[in-house]
Amino acid sequence: MYLKSIEMQGFKSFADKTQVVFDKGVTAVVGPNGSGKSNITESLRWALGESSAKSLRGGKMPDVIFAGTEVRKALNYAEVAVTLDNSDGFIADAGESIRVERHIYRNGDNDYLIDGRKVRLRDIHDLFMDTGLGRDSFSIISQGRVEAIFNAKPEERRAIFEEAAGVLKYKTRKKETESKLNQTQGNLDRLEDIIFELVGQVKPLEKQAATAKRYLELDKERKQTQLNLLVHDIEVGKSDLAKAQKDLAEVKEKLASYYEERHRLETENQELKHKRHQISEQISSDQQTLVDVTRLISDFERQIDLYTMESQQRSEKKEETEARLSELESLKEEAQASLDSVNQRQIELTRELETIAQDLTTIQTELEQFSEDPDTLIERLREDYVSLMQEEAKVSNSLTQVNHDMDSQSQALEAQAEEYKQAQADLLSAQEVASEAQKAYQAAQASLQGLLASYKEKAQSYQAIDKDYQEAQKKMFDLMDYLKSKDARRQSLESIQKNHSHFYAGVKAVLQNAQSIQGIIGAVSEHLTFDTDYQTALEIALGASGQNIIVEDEAAAKRSIDYLKRNRQGRATFLPLTTIKPRQLNGQFAQSLASAPGFIGMASDLVTYEERLSNIFQNLLGVTAIFDTIDNANKAARAVRFQVRMVTLDGSEIRPGGAFAGGANKQNNNLFIKPELDALTAEISQIKAQLGDSEAKVEDLKTKRKGLQKDLENLKSEGENARLEEQKLDLEHQQAVTEVEKSQALVDSFKQAAQGSEDPNLKDKAVRLKAELTQMQSKREAINDRIEAIKEDKDALGQQKQGLLDKQSELQLRERDLQAELRFSKTETNRLQADLSELMRESESLLALLNNQVDQNQSDRLPHLQAQRDEAIQRKDDLEQSLVRAKIQVQDYEGQLEDLEERLAKAGNRNEDLIRQQTRLEEGERQISQSLRKFATQLAEDYQMTLEVAKGQTQVLVNVEQVRQNLQGLERSIKALGPVNLDAIDQFEEVKQRLDFLNGQKDDLLEAKSLLLSTINDMDEEVKSRFKATFEAIRESFKQTFTQMFGGGSADLILTSDNLLEAGVEISVQPPGKKIQSLNLMSGGEKALSALALLFAIIRVKTIPFVILDEVEAALDEANVKRFGDYLNRFDKSSQFIVVTHRKGTMSAADSIYGVTMQESGVSKIVSVKLKDLDLD
Repeated sequence: MYLKSIEMQGFKSFADKTQVVFDKGVTAVVGPNGSGKSNITESLRWALGESSAKSLRGGKMPDVIFAGTEVRKALNYAEVAVTLDNSDGFIADAGESIRVERHIYRNGDNDYLIDGRKVRLRDIHDLFMDTGLGRDSFSIISQGRVEAIFNAKPEERRAIFEEAAGVLKYKTRKKETESKLNQTQGNLDRLEDIIFELVGQVKPLEKQAATAKRYLELDKERKQTQLNLLVHDIEVGKSDLAKAQKDLAEVKEKLASYYEERHRLETENQELKHKRHQISEQISSDQQTLVDVTRLISDFERQIDLYTMESQQRSEKKEETEARLSELESLKEEAQASLDSVNQRQIELTRELETIAQDLTTIQTELEQFSEDPDTLIERLREDYVSLMQEEAKVSNSLTQVNHDMDSQSQALEAQAEEYKQAQADLLSAQEVASEAQKAYQAAQASLQGLLASYKEKAQSYQAIDKDYQEAQKKMFDLMDYLKSKDARRQSLESIQKNHSHFYAGVKAVLQNAQSIQGIIGAVSEHLTFDTDYQTALEIALGASGQNIIVEDEAAAKRSIDYLKRNRQGRATFLPLTTIKPRQLNGQFAQSLASAPGFIGMASDLVTYEERLSNIFQNLLGVTAIFDTIDNANKAARAVRFQVRMVTLDGSEIRPGGAFAGGANKQNNNLFIKPELDALTAEISQIKAQLGDSEAKVEDLKTKRKGLQKDLENLKSEGENARLEEQKLDLEHQQAVTEVEKSQALVDSFKQAAQGSEDPNLKDKAVRLKAELTQMQSKREAINDRIEAIKEDKDALGQQKQGLLDKQSELQLRERDLQAELRFSKTETNRLQADLSELMRESESLLALLNNQVDQNQSDRLPHLQAQRDEAIQRKDDLEQSLVRAKIQVQDYEGQLEDLEERLAKAGNRNEDLIRQQTRLEEGERQISQSLRKFATQLAEDYQMTLEVAKGQTQVLVNVEQVRQNLQGLERSIKALGPVNLDAIDQFEEVKQRLDFLNGQKDDLLEAKSLLLSTINDMDEEVKSRFKATFEAIRESFKQTFTQMFGGGSADLILTSDNLLEAGVEISVQPPGKKIQSLNLMSGGEKALSALALLFAIIRVKTIPFVILDEVEAALDEANVKRFGDYLNRFDKSSQFIVVTHRKGTMSAADSIYGVTMQESGVSKIVSVKLKDLDLD
């Protein structure tokens, strides 16, 4: 495998799309500081999964996107594509070519692709794990990392050796296994908690189940005895009811005759009252008419006096009006004359302003010819002159650099013929040994791959089954926990409901003693259900009424109140079914609310209850409307004039009359237990069904999992033996390949020493730069000549322009004066026009008044008014006589009415006894009927049968009292049993079955825990084995490499402890001619060369497709740089090194050179040279 190419666009300084193509061998990347060389290596690390912005010299990851320059806008994304040649199958299960892409956007989003397919970042990490590649591998050595290897702590330095040993995948798998172990332990802990709880439930449930069975036996006998008594009581009640109905019919017959007589007398009484009423209305009408006639007489007399006075004033007012009209005509003529004079002056001003505007336009046209000031023009030309000089200096510097490069590239390397021949012979010998080792290694590898493929296939199946098993098991445990919490809540609610602890003291006392008080149905909140979405609204709608107690009748209410008083248990409100009447909105309001936005319904329509309780809930909730929001409720309330109570879903309230109420709802939500309890019961049943399905699924997956686990263990044993053989042959093959690489590197170094290069393009560039300099000098002289010409004409142009500016100022001043006078003239015109209009309106008003006075009827109306007054006086006398006659007739009717009232009173006294008898008989009939209804209801609800069916299942009672005593004895026996849980029988069987199942699950989890611990131990042993073998190989290689690179001396690698899982790595070095010394006392060059020796030692042991070195030899002197370059050439040419460098010695060892330049500020470009293609002769 080797790196074929890197494609960049928008990555750091590479704004444009740039492709860098690499060959095998050594490739050098050169360029000035800051040109963007290191951005190439960083792009590779970034594409291979680097997730630390700091390691890429950034603050946050979007900083890698091109940030723009003075002339270029910033980009919004960056992308890098890395193409690898995998034709040798270095990465298994991949194609011959691998393309890895990474895209990033300004918002921080990333896209990752492998061969055009979107993947996760983890997939890229997994692809290169233990290959020597990847973001943290030693295949990419960036600036500063060489010294970091020596400066790191021994424990931190261990990571390099783990990467070389290929144990990262085992450490990753160990973490995953430990995570599974923690999960298994967590499941085991949860399971033991559940088992502990179930064990605590089994014994009490067993005892409760026995009690429940005894209760069922006693209850069956009690019900039969109670049925016998119930049928007997119904038969007796029927007989008593028939007698009471007969007596009541006789009393009703007597009352009927009384009512007929009374009706006749009342009819006669009403007729007399009607006649008296008619006469009274006639009297009232005549009295009103008399008042009106008296008022009319007064009006006539007042009009007669007023008319006489007005005739005298009319003649005086006419003379005054005519004098004012004459004066107004004179004022109108003066105003019109002034207005005409002002209008004429406005015309003259307008014409003069138009003339001045034309003159100003002409002057402005002439001034435009002098728009650019000579001094400004000269200043601009001088700026162009300076800019041209700066550009000329840049070109001159470039020409100097080109001449220097031409001198540098003229050097040639000397060849060493004898050493080259010996290196070739050593290479042939090493290649033969490597070929034999490779054949043996490939055979072992093929065998191992076959076993690995089988193991991987089985492992994938096992992982899939295990994943399903873990998920199913987790779901089962989650369901158990969920069921436990729900069941606890249900038990809490049932306890509250049973003890009535959520009610007021008085309500609680009555409900707890309902059986002894009798007639108690229950609290309002216990007899309704609703959707929980409406709970808050219905709590507010009911308010304290939720704690009202529903009773059968008034008698039950009285008994309850007596009980509370007698025992001093507090207060309560009672709602008898016989007295509470329903309430509902009238049709108009109901229709208006139904069409209102946000209307959900009337509160009574949102709850469900027994039909017999309809009046209760219609009374409490029938006139309360529920809305979604307060705004919609407010609109609807206005539509019904705030006469209906509104409540919203969040508990806000608009009361009749317009009052608003709302805020945080601190009411106790436990008041409405029944809806939540019903929902919980249904949910618990559903959870139990789901839990049963989950347990069956877990059991099935467990069986399949065990089968696959056994197959994996067999394959693992065979694979271990094959892997040990493959590792042995691999180590032999690697050592042989290392020798080949050493020989090949030596041969390649001699080839490179015999090659030289010369760039013919540099001469062309020098000629072009000289021509540019000549052209710039000519432009500079032309600008200088133009500046001198402008200076000579500068004074004459200035005098002519000043004259035009003076004339323009005079005209503009005159124009402002005329405009001010014109504005004043217009204001005066408006004032005169307003005065003239006011005079005309006053004149028209006076003319109209004068005409009206002339048109008035001057005829004499006085005799006519006097005649009308006399007629009214005569009518008044007639009305007074009619009133006297009507009052006498009213007195006659009142005497007759008094006589009838006396007769009715006497008849009423005779009927009082009959009414008392009827009331007593009806009360007796009602009580008997109520008892019969109660018996019938009890028969229907408790036994679900009719009376005829019940008679067939009962016996005739001989001794009723004895039977009642037997019933009481049975009830005492049942009561002695205490609280009975009838569900305990089924619950006991269910809990026992679940306990057996969970104990089996516990055994499985303990077995899984043991297996995971064993797997972790096996992986630890594998890590130890691989790490030790690789460490020893690198240690031996380091000793040789150090001696070769330093030309002597010695070095060693030492583990800091015997624990191969955690031991750090110490480096011990002794440069030639020196004692063994501390790493901190070494010079920078010695540290760098020692680190490079360690790096090359690792590369010789661990096959790495390519190595990226970023200025790693910066601290070396020229002699050591040459050693570094020579050592690179010792590697086989199939190896690939990409070196970012400034050093000539390193460049001379390269097969290809890439130059990175910034021809445009802030934007990097690539120039490539393949030295092997150049003619060095």
